[in-house]
Amino acid sequence: MLKRFSWHQRIAHFVGTISGMMLLITGLPIMFSNNLGWVFSLFGGSSNTMFLHRVFAIILIFSFAYFGTYFILERIVRGRGDSNIKNFGFSAEFISEVVAGAVRDILWTLGLRKERPKFGKYDWIMVGDIYLLPTLAFIEILTGTIMWFPRSFEFITTNPGLFFVIRSIHAGVAFFILLFVLAHAGILHLIPGNFPINMSIFSGKISKRKAEIEHEKWVPLAEEVEGEERSRMSKLCYIFGAITIVNLIALAYVPFAMRSEWFAGLRVGSDGIVSFGLGLGVVTIIVYIIASITAFLKGLKN
Repeated sequence: MLKRFSWHQRIAHFVGTISGMMLLITGLPIMFSNNLGWVFSLFGGSSNTMFLHRVFAIILIFSFAYFGTYFILERIVRGRGDSNIKNFGFSAEFISEVVAGAVRDILWTLGLRKERPKFGKYDWIMVGDIYLLPTLAFIEILTGTIMWFPRSFEFITTNPGLFFVIRSIHAGVAFFILLFVLAHAGILHLIPGNFPINMSIFSGKISKRKAEIEHEKWVPLAEEVEGEERSRMSKLCYIFGAITIVNLIALAYVPFAMRSEWFAGLRVGSDGIVSFGLGLGVVTIIVYIIASITAFLKGLKN
């Protein structure tokens, strides 16, 4: 077995994941009250849902501040370490390397390239996650803070209409994050060999055999640790993968069902497809939370 993630990374991922998913569960019903009103009943009323939304917002801010500080200090102390992220930023060299890796991987997936591309510790999808998720979280934290304390921001008090613009941005990004979470879980957890859940981020370990396939360039830099590989193949992954695809297609219909008052909260009517997609999405997030807690406890035990 190889050490893949540190204790700090595992804690930050777990706390950030749980708080982020709870924010989706408690926040989406506010935007889509006609379709997700049952979530208010689940938590004992809208006031309880809003209270939990703010509590988990504080937890999310803490987790990102914690991991952001850790990430920066680690780069200062250890440099690149065992990571393949050479330059923290948006250099032309780094971007071209990620794009080239993405093209090679997509061509290989479609059967248009014979040789599987070789990646370091993070492939192009993981690099995208590392850069995209903090950006989305920052937008949500900023817009959420403005809505929580509107009187503290002069541009809101002098022009109250901007509040609804901020609210629409907050809601729109939250909806995109829902799509992101479903796609992220489908790619990293619901594939053969990882299903029902990829334990690497919870145990901090990955088998050398698996790493040599998925992260060949990283293996020479990795630290060996004790442990044993515990994975099995199950055809159920195809069923859950298909459910995820159906869910994403149903959610993709949501923007087409929007009412005309775009900057008044991104409201939609009681459309059957919309209700199905959003309801399935929230139920899936609840399942992900339960699975994440179970996997994290299992990772601690091992």
